[in-house]
Amino acid sequence: MNDDWICVEPRQQAVLHYDDVSVPCHTIPEAWLAWAQLDRDQKARAIIEVGEEAYDARAITRLRYAPMSDAA
Repeated sequence: MNDDWICVEPRQQAVLHYDDVSVPCHTIPEAWLAWAQLDRDQKARAIIEVGEEAYDARAITRLRYAPMSDAA
């Protein structure tokens, strides 16, 4: 596994925040897909919140999805 990756449980709810918009998503991959459709400038300012964690554009590109039992 690549140490630069950030492993997350894909079934967690997430919220995409950009500009003055908040987009609640049922899963982290859904939030990632919504982020991927943003304009470049919006992507740079956006964050995805998962629980108490917040991921900026740099971290979002490093997200990898695996059930927590498989991530260890």
